[in-house]
Amino acid sequence: RLRQNVIKAGIRKICLSYSRISLADVADRLRLDSAEDAEFIVAKAINDGVIEATINHAEGYMQSKDTFDQYSTTEPQAEFHKRISFCLNLHNQSVKAMRYPEKV
Repeated sequence: RLRQNVIKAGIRKICLSYSRISLADVADRLRLDSAEDAEFIVAKAINDGVIEATINHAEGYMQSKDTFDQYSTTEPQAEFHKRISFCLNLHNQSVKAMRYPEKV
């Protein structure tokens, strides 16, 4: 089980590093016996959703799909703003609650 997790982590790193790599090179980098073993393991990783890639069986390579850059949108900024606003509102409410009551 540990070996499988290490291989999956290695496949993830390879998929991020290379947009296209031969299955023989994948087998070499992961210390597998053959390119066929690498093909089987990569196919299983794709099927399990570990990586997003396609396998070209005829030419014997793995092609990684383009990853979406989430920081190119304003979504992270909006989420950060929402969290900061919550913290500031909590602080302001705490300060108001700690005030002494006004003398009448």
